[in-house]
Amino acid sequence: MSRSGVGPEQHRQGSEADATATPFQAREHQHIRYNPLQDEWVLVSAHRMKRPWQGQVEPSLLKTVPRHDPKNPLCPGATRANGEVNPHYDSTFLFDNDFPALQPDAPNPGPSDHPLFQAEAARGVCKVLCFHPWSDVTLPLMSVPEIRAVVDMWASVTEELGAQYPWVQIFENKGAMMGCSNPHPHCQVWASSFLPNIAQREEQCQRAYQSQHGEPLLMEYGRQELLRKERLVLTSEHWLVLVPFWAVWPFQTLLLPRRHVRRLPELTPAERDDLAFIMKKLLTKYDNLFETSFPYTMGWHGAPMGSEAEANWDHWQLHAHYYPPLLRSSTVRKFMVGYEMLAQAQRDLTPEQMSSSCTGLSRVLVAVATALVSAASSCPQAWGPPGVQYGQSGRSMTLCCPGVTAGAPVSWSRDGETRLLQGPDSGLGHELVLALADSTDEGTYICRTLDGALGGMVTLQLGYPPARPIVSCRAADYENFSCTWSPSQVSGLPTRYLTSYRKKTVPGADGQRVSPSTGPWPCPQDPPGATRCVVHGAEFWSQYRINVTEVNPLGASTRLLDVSLQSILRPDPPQGLRVESVPGYPRRLRASWMYPASWPRQPHFLLKFRLQYRPVQHPAWSMVEPAGLEEVITDAVAGLPHAVRVSARDFLDAGTWSAWSPEAWGTPSTGPLPKEIPAGGKPYTQPKEKPQMDSPAPPRPSLLPDPRPLDHRDPLEQMAVLASLGIFSCLGLAAGALALGLWLRLKPDGKDGHQKPGFLAPMIPVDKLPGAPNL
Repeated sequence: MSRSGVGPEQHRQGSEADATATPFQAREHQHIRYNPLQDEWVLVSAHRMKRPWQGQVEPSLLKTVPRHDPKNPLCPGATRANGEVNPHYDSTFLFDNDFPALQPDAPNPGPSDHPLFQAEAARGVCKVLCFHPWSDVTLPLMSVPEIRAVVDMWASVTEELGAQYPWVQIFENKGAMMGCSNPHPHCQVWASSFLPNIAQREEQCQRAYQSQHGEPLLMEYGRQELLRKERLVLTSEHWLVLVPFWAVWPFQTLLLPRRHVRRLPELTPAERDDLAFIMKKLLTKYDNLFETSFPYTMGWHGAPMGSEAEANWDHWQLHAHYYPPLLRSSTVRKFMVGYEMLAQAQRDLTPEQMSSSCTGLSRVLVAVATALVSAASSCPQAWGPPGVQYGQSGRSMTLCCPGVTAGAPVSWSRDGETRLLQGPDSGLGHELVLALADSTDEGTYICRTLDGALGGMVTLQLGYPPARPIVSCRAADYENFSCTWSPSQVSGLPTRYLTSYRKKTVPGADGQRVSPSTGPWPCPQDPPGATRCVVHGAEFWSQYRINVTEVNPLGASTRLLDVSLQSILRPDPPQGLRVESVPGYPRRLRASWMYPASWPRQPHFLLKFRLQYRPVQHPAWSMVEPAGLEEVITDAVAGLPHAVRVSARDFLDAGTWSAWSPEAWGTPSTGPLPKEIPAGGKPYTQPKEKPQMDSPAPPRPSLLPDPRPLDHRDPLEQMAVLASLGIFSCLGLAAGALALGLWLRLKPDGKDGHQKPGFLAPMIPVDKLPGAPNL
C-alpha cells in the first residue's frame, strides 16, 4: 500500500476492463513499478522510445577546459569571491561555500498563526570539496588512489558535521546539463538541522520494512538482485552497482555495500579501496556510453546523525544514487516535465533493457540505437580528416550520414557494392548501426537520400582505446630535464599526447609541508608533436610529478611518474675527444676532451670522468678515472692503433654515468726521443712532412681480431727492471755477509780453556765487567 492509500489493486482498476490474453512483455507494454525505498510508483513506457524526436538538442561537449585557470575560483592559488586565496593544494581541498544556502546562525521565524502557513528554523553549513587540482579531469580520469582520497574526505566531513547536524548530504552535479557552473572537479556538502523530504521518506520506508520483515530493506534487495542477475551492472568484493527495478532516469544506478553499513565513516580501509575502484569503473562506463563526459547528479544517503546518532538505525543501509539525464545520445536528455511534474514519474527505457543483454553500460548503446527512429545529433568530427569515423574492434558502431539533416531517412551501402545494407525505412534516420564491428567492416560507406541523391561518404576505421604510455625521464644537467614516451600497445588510430608537470610538496621535519606545491604547467613538446617534452628551470633538490596522457578517438589513458633530478641526472657524453701520440714514448698516448655543451660548468657542479682504451684489434677495454680533462695512457701497445672513449658523471655521484662518447683513435709514436728542449720549456717536435703526391696513402689498420697475445715488453723498461734487480741483489749479499761475520765471531770454540775476548770486548770498560775486583 502506498502512502497515499492507493495500492496496486486500485492502480489496475482502470485497465482491467481492457485486459486481454496477450502475454505481457515489459519492453513492449506500459506498466507501473513500485519504489519501496521512497513509497512511490513509476510509469514505464518502453514503447515510447520509437517515437521521432524533434525536441531540444544539447550542444556537443567539445569545449576544451584549461588545466589551470587563475581566474577559476576553485583552482589552486586562485582568489575566490570573498577575497580568500586558495592554497596550492595537490590533492583534495575542502572549504566553506562562499554563497551558502544554509547558515549556522539564521534566526527562528517564530510560531505560525495558521496551519496553512507554517515555517520552521533551518540552520546548517555548506562546504565545497575539490577532488583534484586540475580542472580538465573528472573522477573517471583520476587514479584509484586519488579517488580513494576523495572517499576518505567524504567520510571525514560526514563525521565532522554529523557531530552537530542530523543530516549531512554529499552530492555532485557533473556537467552544465545538470546545472554545474564550474567544470573543476568538485562536489558539495550540505549539513542541515532538519531531515530533508527524501531522507524522511527513505527513513520511514526502511524502518517500516525492517519492522515487518526483520531485516534491512536494501540488504534484502541487494541479495535478490544478485540472485536474479537481471539489472546488475558491476560487482566487486565489497560493492554492487545495479539499475533499480523502480529507476526513473534512463541510466540511473544504485551503489550498495555488500556488508551492512549505516554511514560512510564506518567503511573499512578495504571497503574504501574497493569503492574507489568500482566508482572509477562505473563512471568510465558512463563516459563510454555516448563517448562523452557523462553528466549526472549523485549523492550519498546514510543514517541520520547529530543528537540522535546513537539511536537504533539498524534499518538503514548506506547507499549512493546516480541520476544521469541523457536519454538517446550525448545531446538528447530526459525532461521531467508535464506528466512527471503533475502526476508521477515516467520513464521510456526499462531497467532491464539497460543492463541485461548488454553486459553493463558500455554496451547499452546497442539497445538504445536500434530503438531510435531518428537521431538527434549531427555527425561528430573531432579527429582526423573529414568523413572518417572511428570505432573499437569488437564493439558496436554507429555511423551517421554527414551530408543530411539529423534524423532524415537514408539508405546505406558499401562503396563498390550494389547490395543495400539498410533501407530508409529502418527507423534509424541518418544512422547505420554495425553490431560487433570487426576488420571486415572497415572501409567506405555511402548514404543516399530518398530521391537517390548522394548524402555523403563515411570511412570507418577500427582500432583500440589507448593504454597507459611508457614514460622515462632524464636530466642532462642540473637545471632542465626531458621526458620521452612510447605507446604500451598499438591502437591503430590517430593518437596525440597531453603532457604536464607539477612540483611536489616536501614534508618537513615536523611533519608539516614546508613548501607549497606549484603548477601544474604544460610540459612543452619539443618539437611540437614529438614524443618528448622538456622542462626548463627545474630545481635540483625538488621532486616533480609528470603527467603523460595518451588520447585517441576512443578515450584517454594517463601515466603519472614521480621524478627527482638527483635520480634522473645523466649528463651528455663529453665532446671533442682527441687522442695524440707522445713523441719518443712508444707506449704512451695523450687523450683530451671537453665538457658537454649542455652542461653549464660552474665551480659547485662539476663532472668526473672515466676513460676506456684498447687496441682496435682486441675486444677487452682497460679503464682509468682521470682527475681532469686529459689523461696520459702509459701502457699502450707500441705500434698498434688504439680506440679511446670517455663518459661523465656528476662529481657527487648523483644520477648515473653518461653514455660513452664516440670513439677516437690514436697510435703511439715510433720516433726517437727529442734530444733538445728549446727555450720556453716545450719539447721539440719534428715538423710534419707534406705527403708526396705520388706516394700511396698509408693503409688503414685492420680491425680484425688479432689472436696473438698483447706484447707489453719495452727495451727501456726492461733495462730499468734489470738495474733495479742488480741493486737489490747487491744489498742482499752485503746484508748476508755482515750477518755471517757476526755469527762466526760470537761462536764458542768448544774447549775449556780461556776464551778469547770477542771483537767487542775492547769497547767495554774493565770496571763494568761482572765480577771484576775493586782495586
